[in-house]
Amino acid sequence: MSIRGVVWSICFGLMIISPDILKGETVTIKFEGLVEFAIRQSSTIQIIKRTYKLTETDRNMDLQWTNPEFNYSQEDAAGQMEQYLTLSKQIEMPWVYASRQRSWDAQLDSAEYKKEDRIMRFLSDLKSGYIKLKLLGTQLEHMNRLKDIIVNVSDVARNQLKEGTLSGTDQHLIQMTLININARLQAIKRTTRRLESRWKADMGIDASARLQLFTEINFQPVEIDALDNYLAFIPNTPGYQQRKLIKTAIQNKIQMERRRLIPHLNLFGGYKKLESDQDGYLAGISIPLPVFNRNQPAIQKKQVELKIANSKLKQYQQILRGQIETLVSTCHSLEMSLKMAERHFNKKDMIESILISYQEGWMSLTEMLNVIQIKTDGIQAFYKQLVNYYQSLFQLEAITGQTLVNFSARKGDKQ
Repeated sequence: MSIRGVVWSICFGLMIISPDILKGETVTIKFEGLVEFAIRQSSTIQIIKRTYKLTETDRNMDLQWTNPEFNYSQEDAAGQMEQYLTLSKQIEMPWVYASRQRSWDAQLDSAEYKKEDRIMRFLSDLKSGYIKLKLLGTQLEHMNRLKDIIVNVSDVARNQLKEGTLSGTDQHLIQMTLININARLQAIKRTTRRLESRWKADMGIDASARLQLFTEINFQPVEIDALDNYLAFIPNTPGYQQRKLIKTAIQNKIQMERRRLIPHLNLFGGYKKLESDQDGYLAGISIPLPVFNRNQPAIQKKQVELKIANSKLKQYQQILRGQIETLVSTCHSLEMSLKMAERHFNKKDMIESILISYQEGWMSLTEMLNVIQIKTDGIQAFYKQLVNYYQSLFQLEAITGQTLVNFSARKGDKQ
């Protein structure tokens, strides 16, 4: 096969295995495959990674050697023309260069931790988005079943109103309940569309693609460690390490500025030609003398920056401690609340029993409408708490780097 044929074969193969999402296709995502999918597809993650590359490029640019300079000049001395061809090169003192290199190395490591921290928090948001979308769909199913009850009752009530066995007030209450449920359904649909659009963009999925979230989301308590165990993670978190290395970089810059009394020297040398056909050579060195400028302002500036970096590190430590304490407390309180509520949501025939109780006369119309209203409020409250519960767990995952939530082994998941 020719070289062109080989190239076309490789390109065709890459097109087949390309992970790009085509317009209009159905994208099925399992929760356990979300991270891998996002790392492969998400433009946001690519932006975060390329931002780190910019820091690496800035380092390489700043540490590269300066170019030599070529100079030509001529001089008329006592009626005799003199021509000079010289090369000059500025050479940074090795101790200054070494301090500058150490500072950049710390900055680069800091940027690496910053990249890691941003990606972990972004993935936490993507996981929360998956949960929200899935539970909005489940919530919509519950609300539609309640709506079906009201529609059935409304049809019966319309006939009863004509026959005179139902008052206009009762009919009004039924219609107001139906309007209320329809309004809630429309609000859920609007929220779903808005969230899905943003989530697709974050995941790198085309807006026209159909989204199918495969994993069923149910409440199952996650075992939370003692608070002190999570607080112990603080010094090892990417955000803390990033700020710590910023301090190291500034300290190296202070050391560099102190050594910059004589930051560099200039060497030059070249060829000298006289009009009398006599040739010669010249060489020299120039060194800046720290007479008027001893670099004290630059040192003082970096010392102020170091104090600011110290304050930011302490502030971040306190903020992170507060976040962890809040997240652990939230997880515990929501877990207790969800355990109480989850028993009622496991009763799949609860909604149907409401209609049966009304039809058999065990429940009046007003009582049934009140039950439906309570049920509607309870559904929204339950799923809101469930979203907050998993969102808190995902944020705790992002801080500690641990995996706390794993739906793949949960009951109700399709295999």
